[in-house]
Amino acid sequence: MVYQSVSYRDTIYWLFNLQFFGIKLGLENITAMAAQWEHPERRYPVIHIAGSNGKGSTASFIAAALQSAGYRTGLYTSPHLADFSERIRVDGQPIDEAEVVHYAERLRPQVDALNATFFEATTLMAFQYFAEKEVDVAVIETGLGGRLDATNIVIPILSVITSLSLEHREHLGGSIAEIAREKGGIIKHGVPVVTSARQEEARAELTKLGQAGRAPLFFIDAAAKVERVEDLDRMICRLPEFEGEVEIGLVGEHQLDNARLAVTGLRLLKTQFPRLHDDAIRTGLRDVATLTGLRGRLQKLQTDPELVVDVCHNADGAEAMLRTWSAVRDMSQTDLVFGLLKTKDIFDMFTVLKQYPARSITLVEAVSHEARSLEEMQQAAAAAGIQAHAATSIEQGVRDRLDAAGCGSVLLFGSHYVVGDFLKKRFSS
Repeated sequence: MVYQSVSYRDTIYWLFNLQFFGIKLGLENITAMAAQWEHPERRYPVIHIAGSNGKGSTASFIAAALQSAGYRTGLYTSPHLADFSERIRVDGQPIDEAEVVHYAERLRPQVDALNATFFEATTLMAFQYFAEKEVDVAVIETGLGGRLDATNIVIPILSVITSLSLEHREHLGGSIAEIAREKGGIIKHGVPVVTSARQEEARAELTKLGQAGRAPLFFIDAAAKVERVEDLDRMICRLPEFEGEVEIGLVGEHQLDNARLAVTGLRLLKTQFPRLHDDAIRTGLRDVATLTGLRGRLQKLQTDPELVVDVCHNADGAEAMLRTWSAVRDMSQTDLVFGLLKTKDIFDMFTVLKQYPARSITLVEAVSHEARSLEEMQQAAAAAGIQAHAATSIEQGVRDRLDAAGCGSVLLFGSHYVVGDFLKKRFSS
């Protein structure tokens, strides 16, 4: 039954108002809610993904390969870019607006009774939607951390931990070891774990957790090579997991790590998914954006002048992205437009930007109650010795730079909220 008396717009308004309850880490609410729905998350195999950078890309590589092998695949990621429905997909197709209304109305009594958060509500919505769509497998990305994240009631067949960096320190801790401990909270007894975490302290913490849970642990090293980058939409690589060249539909050394992490995890699942041959994995790596709907990873929106967007959201992500960008584009012909959230270290970001001097830097305010103000960012830029201009809106900042770009490029980045708001307005106008 679809609740036609309630509009999609009203439903989204109600869901996002739940954010005012803030972040409440813990599994009590989601466990109680899932129990009332007879634990939908236990009706299909789950691949669970945590980490600081690359979660969405890695989840999408895995989902794309499984889809290529003919398995009906659920994919739950966050945040979205332009529309809420992007968070919950089956075989790359977002949940329908009417179904969002339907599940939200079914959830509403529990949410109201428990003062559940936005993420708890949407996570249970995804669990139930995948169950009713009878997926063969679901790829589930954590929202924040791992140990106390609402998604952590799943019993996975594989746990994946991407690269780690200092973030959300008020919730996850102030050191890499503490963050590794929180992210490593998704490790379950006897369930294999693959990770691209490189810091010694992170590996030590994850090793302890793996040993305690008798979970086989596989670390991804740096033994891979980018042969060539063919513009911004694909790169040709050599991976130790394959013979010959491999085409990857996202570019950058960081995406090479994400792809290898996905490949290593997928190969551990071949017994459970016998159609998951190497040809399907190769197809998933190459066609990841088409198969899953992934956007915002050095995505080119136009040429002449060139406009590219990227959702990197912290200093480590920005460094990886700009390292790739500077290999294929001239930084002296690049205008940067970016904004950040309060949860990200602005001084670390400007330290990175000093290493990749651009033609100009324009600051914009993310469309979020957690956005860093223009004043904060201008002060941080001045302290770092960087000249930056402020724009009254994301659209104005991009438009001004495009008007002045000539034969150069404009690169918009810094947050899902910055890129997402721009995409939403660009494609709805």
